[in-house]
Amino acid sequence: MAFLARKKGAVTAAATTVIGTISLGQGARWGRVWKIIARNWASSAKAGAGTDTAQKIQLKDGDGKIFYLDAADRDYATAEVRLNFNRDTTATGLTDGTFVDATGAAWAVAAEQTTLPFPVKSPIEVSVLNAGTATDFFEVTLVVEV
Repeated sequence: MAFLARKKGAVTAAATTVIGTISLGQGARWGRVWKIIARNWASSAKAGAGTDTAQKIQLKDGDGKIFYLDAADRDYATAEVRLNFNRDTTATGLTDGTFVDATGAAWAVAAEQTTLPFPVKSPIEVSVLNAGTATDFFEVTLVVEV
C-alpha cells in the first residue's frame, strides 16, 4: 500500500463549483481518503485569503455517491485547514488538524471502535459549496492510500 497526495484547484465562480476529479492513481479502483488539506485563496497566485469564508467541501466517489460533506460552513480562507478522518486527538495525542467524521463534524473514538476510513471507489469528484467569488481560488489536497 502506498500513500499519495492528490491536488486539485479551481476558480470558484459559481456557488457550487466542481474543483476537479482526482484519480487515486497506480491503477487503483479503490482506496481510502485519510486527510483533506484545503485553502481558499484570493486568486490563483495564492497571495492572500479568499473572499468567501463560509464554505463546504463535498467528495463523491466513482459511483457519484457523496461520502464526505462538511457538516457546517468552514473558514478555508483565513488559513489552511487540515481534516483527518477517524482519529481522536485525546486518544492519539495527534494534533495535526481537526479529526472529523464523514459529515465534517468533530469525531471522538469510543472504546473498541474502528478508526480506519472506509474504502471509496476512484475517481473522486471534489466540489466546494457556498462559493461564488469569481476570483477566489480553492485548492484541495487529498491524502489517499491505494
